[in-house]
Amino acid sequence: MNLQTKDLFEASRTLPASRHAPASGAANLVENCIGDVAGKTVLVVCEDPKYGWYDAAAPAAVCDELRARGARVRQMVVGLPENRPNAAVQTAMNRADSVIFFSRLGDQGRFNRHYSGPACVMSYALDQDMLEGGYGRLDHHAMHQMKAAIDEVTLRAGHIEVTCPRGTHFEGTPAVSAALGNEVIITRFPVGIPQPVLNDGFRGKAVLANYLTPTGSKVYDPEYLALSAPVTAHFEGNRITGFTGDAAMVGAVESHYETVARQFGIDAFNIDSWHAGIHPLMGYDRPAAANPLRWSGTVFQNQRILHFHTCGSGPPGEICWVILDPTIRVDGVALWQDGRLHPERFEATGRILDLHPDLAMAYANPVTACGLDS
Repeated sequence: MNLQTKDLFEASRTLPASRHAPASGAANLVENCIGDVAGKTVLVVCEDPKYGWYDAAAPAAVCDELRARGARVRQMVVGLPENRPNAAVQTAMNRADSVIFFSRLGDQGRFNRHYSGPACVMSYALDQDMLEGGYGRLDHHAMHQMKAAIDEVTLRAGHIEVTCPRGTHFEGTPAVSAALGNEVIITRFPVGIPQPVLNDGFRGKAVLANYLTPTGSKVYDPEYLALSAPVTAHFEGNRITGFTGDAAMVGAVESHYETVARQFGIDAFNIDSWHAGIHPLMGYDRPAAANPLRWSGTVFQNQRILHFHTCGSGPPGEICWVILDPTIRVDGVALWQDGRLHPERFEATGRILDLHPDLAMAYANPVTACGLDS
């Protein structure tokens, strides 16, 4: 186990219950992701709302919260992410003490181990409703403790088996995940996914449906592939060994992989890792078909969604597989069952529920909307 993972495990044991619930989603982000901002310069990078991903109200609320707490706020509106650094943003970051991204730019370098700039927060609360609803207001520290406890359960497991209603079935050991680690360098807000499980120790099949989508690391064309019929991906460890199903759809999937790999000079058929959503109040109430890119880049925190990172030998890869309503058995006990997370079934995660009654209530009454009917 690496030091970072060990620290997360210990945090799940030692952090006290929150002293009070956040007054707002904006306060939850500022207070629990950055802390004391008085006298500090905070850069808020905002993706232009005209692109249909973020609104203007959520970052405005956070800017107001920052100013009320004595921060010097610099707000910067940016365009779409590209496959090269944004020089203007980097210059502005170099002059800030902390950075908050309401922009997909913040997600692109999340695995950049060489980053040495100011601490960054990446907001997945895309609009005012997400920020100030249950998703954005659920205590960030409580969710961080739950994430650490889930990591403890999954990464220390001797055996994990994953199935889904469409026929996904793979199993193996996550031992290499705990040893090597695979965490991002940014602070995610809200906390919605555990540490990825490296796929090296797993074998089996995943039944792919709906869409193949990007991982948010790079942009490419075509942006996604719609699956008109399910395709089964077979794998041994981190290698995709083949696709089966409707011949035309299998051909389209293989072509998509080859096209994306060719654009970036990467290993098409490598699998990096997988993980499932853990946020009980993350809902997506738009149909996935309305914007598959936005859907995939947002809904991954919903506990009904498990996603793989594939295509490329370094995290996170470039193509996502999305598995709906997984059952994930950890040493024989279903931590996720039919797309619902059951933290009460394990001592480490149950301890966090005992510390945080509001969190326990959220897990007892999770949001299930995820943009897909089946």
